[in-house]
Amino acid sequence: TRKFIGYPDAGVCASDQPCPEINVPSSKSFAQRAILAASLCDGVSRLGRDSSCGDNSSAVALVRSLGTEVSLDGDVLVVKGAGTDAVRARLSGGDSLNVGESGLLTRLMIPLAGALASGPVTLSGEKTLQKRVISGADEIMAKFGVKVTGQGGECIVPLRVDGALTPGKAEFSGASGSQIISGLLMALPLLQKNSSFVVHDPVSIPYMLITVDILKKFGIRISDEMLGGDDFMLSEGSWDFCTDMLFKVKGGQKYCSADFDMEGDWSTAANFLVAGAVFGRAALSGLDTGSVQADLSIMDILMDAGASLSQYDGNDGCISVQRSPLHSFSVDASQCPDLFPIISVLAAFCQGTSEIGGVDRLAHKECDRGRAILDMLHQMGVESEVRDNVLRISGHSLAQRLLTGKLLKGGDYSTFHDHRMAMALSVASLGADSPVVLDDRECVAKSCPSFFDMLSQAGA
Repeated sequence: TRKFIGYPDAGVCASDQPCPEINVPSSKSFAQRAILAASLCDGVSRLGRDSSCGDNSSAVALVRSLGTEVSLDGDVLVVKGAGTDAVRARLSGGDSLNVGESGLLTRLMIPLAGALASGPVTLSGEKTLQKRVISGADEIMAKFGVKVTGQGGECIVPLRVDGALTPGKAEFSGASGSQIISGLLMALPLLQKNSSFVVHDPVSIPYMLITVDILKKFGIRISDEMLGGDDFMLSEGSWDFCTDMLFKVKGGQKYCSADFDMEGDWSTAANFLVAGAVFGRAALSGLDTGSVQADLSIMDILMDAGASLSQYDGNDGCISVQRSPLHSFSVDASQCPDLFPIISVLAAFCQGTSEIGGVDRLAHKECDRGRAILDMLHQMGVESEVRDNVLRISGHSLAQRLLTGKLLKGGDYSTFHDHRMAMALSVASLGADSPVVLDDRECVAKSCPSFFDMLSQAGA
């Protein structure tokens, strides 16, 4: 028998069942930054709450190729850094580094290669990364003396990184994303002179702040300032009204080893929170509501939609969510694009028309996520459209769908080999009228290999 509405049996608890805690794995965005930083230290760093996934494994393999020793002690990743001098000695030019399928790792390594290599470096990748445009990287890096060229004249891996990263002052648009900027923040402290740059129209601001925070743990100090007009001042510093970001980076800094626990992943957690809010209950541990992770925004989105949420014992206490009547919501998801797939599913079960802004941020993910989300919703029978960079979804509450027989349509669905789409489809399947069959379940290994086990075990 089914525990919930859809297929297969799933990982949130029905209201009359005990609800075991889901221990959320660590953030791969946090982990990849920390692994690279630890590899640049002359010493041993211990990174707690390690959660293995495809992208993290790619980061570990890459730093090992540069001379760093990495081992696992329980759930603690022990990183014996090679140090910047040893890395420079290895990167003598003509080297090839494999970044796996990770767009983040690619963008972090472009500036680092410019800072550490004495000659051209090629960054190679695999799977969906070989079709993704690393937008904006060539234009931004040119301002710091580095030339980035890809296959077919486009900025697509394999990428050739040529030229020494040069300190100085610059300004540029941040509209193409934050990851290459995070790479600059990691690389510029290694140069001998100071640098500063202004990012106009920044997006994914929280991810830049995560980078600054992680670098601080490794002894790197960077000054950051958000700027804006009257709306920004009146908003008391809201990211949505920030028009520019100013970073000042002192040269000649040295990475120092560090010991700390890595944060739980709000991107993964969002799927379980939505599942609990729509279909039953869920309890999640391992998260920090004081985090600057962008996808912590799922808490605000759920509350705006009328979800019932609670947390005890401070910012890192267990978070509980349970089913309640949900209504339409409006959000600009430009700063948290990874939430788009799962909050689109949420909107399908919210009474009324929900609006999700920032669709233009989705074009160069593991797939064209904007197109993939629309295909998913239309196939499931959910009225939706994109107009003026906003995704509009006409939803119905779970109660109304049950009463009128308008459950989502099951069938064979494409994940587009995108881990976020696979997760969102799995949650949507709980409200489907027949099984939802995914063409690629394995793609979740990119960020959370245990996703389906977690989903099923939580309701056992």
